[in-house]
Amino acid sequence: MSNDDEFQKEVKKRVLELEKIAKEIFNQIELLKLLLTDSQVSAPKEPEIISMETPRKTEETPPPDCLHYFGYLRFLPKNDSIPDECLSCKRVIECFKHKR
Repeated sequence: MSNDDEFQKEVKKRVLELEKIAKEIFNQIELLKLLLTDSQVSAPKEPEIISMETPRKTEETPPPDCLHYFGYLRFLPKNDSIPDECLSCKRVIECFKHKR
């Protein structure tokens, strides 16, 4: 037998294995579909209750120890460093996101 014959034999063997695996996967998917439709028919779905929080208005005034205006960080140039007092502020994230 030549190397080409052996190679083709190996390829055919692997293709058959892959087809077998694909068929098993397809059968599993079909079973899952049946299970899903059976569970939906037997147990009617209850309506979902979604609760939403309304965002609180943030105050426009900066914290008492702030040396800048509220929203200062949003307009700070990207290559400037953030002031130390801003890094220790509780509202640093809000200051980044603040819109006027």
